[in-house]
Amino acid sequence: MALGSRERPRAVPSPGRTASLVALLLAGLVAGGGAAGESTGPDDAYASLPPILGWGRKVLVEPEDTLLDVAYRHRLGFEAVARLNPGVDAWIPDPGTVVDLPTRYLLPNAERSGLVINVPEMRLYDFTQGPEPEVFAIAIGDAFDPTLLGEFRVGAKRTNPAWYVPKSILEERPGQPPVVPPGPDNPLGSRWMTIGNTTYGIHGTNVRWSIGRLATHGCIRLYEDEIQRLYERIPSGTKLQLLYQPYKWGRDGATLYLEAHPDPYERAPDGLAAALEQPRALGLVQHVDVAQVRRVVAEARGVPVAVGRLPDPGATGPLATSRRPS
Repeated sequence: MALGSRERPRAVPSPGRTASLVALLLAGLVAGGGAAGESTGPDDAYASLPPILGWGRKVLVEPEDTLLDVAYRHRLGFEAVARLNPGVDAWIPDPGTVVDLPTRYLLPNAERSGLVINVPEMRLYDFTQGPEPEVFAIAIGDAFDPTLLGEFRVGAKRTNPAWYVPKSILEERPGQPPVVPPGPDNPLGSRWMTIGNTTYGIHGTNVRWSIGRLATHGCIRLYEDEIQRLYERIPSGTKLQLLYQPYKWGRDGATLYLEAHPDPYERAPDGLAAALEQPRALGLVQHVDVAQVRRVVAEARGVPVAVGRLPDPGATGPLATSRRPS
């Protein structure tokens, strides 16, 4: 098996929608939704939307830090930290600068079992230890070698894997040895877990600065200490879901929240329409501040932002109009 192969993954149909869907969604605001947006009451919406997990954190930039150092120190992804702090110079931040950490999050819309990877947000969720997952920052494939999507099982596992360099990479890098043995120069790190029966894997890295970036040839990378911890408790055969959900919805009490991430593979060219798909399906569009959703999608800060408000639970009949979030 050529670990880390650049064989291109199979195509997956795009979830993007045309501009006409925006018109339909906005029409739903006026008409209160059509058949697809009908709801018998707010209780179903309360039950279907996950609560916010984690808590907001702030830290101070230390002397000689970059945001790469801040991300590594807190085992977060670099791009997630940089996007949440657009006014901070990522490479030469002033010591003492306050930096927000992306440590509040909503769960992806998926079965909460095994391992769940949401590619756009560059996070892996481990549900094997309980109902609230442990969350890991990851690196993913770039647009030329995108990470696989779909449902798999964890395949063969290896410690200290050798890297059999794919032919395509050998052609790009004259002088590259065809096999890289275990050690500090091996880009696979110390642990490898195969994605199904493919040539792609979840592995460590000798380049910690790559975590939280589009940096691989399709594999999933974790920080070395975190892949070692994950490897020990994840057996072969564990369910593995690889999702593409740049927009996630949830709530805190009656307040509706949207968490938006970039669309690295440009699979949702109309971000507003894609972001509104879930509230539309739940019959909640009339409770959403569409202008606020547009801003959240455009900024893609990667943390939950209030964008609407549900009516009181226990109400009956169609969902009544409710206040915008304060």
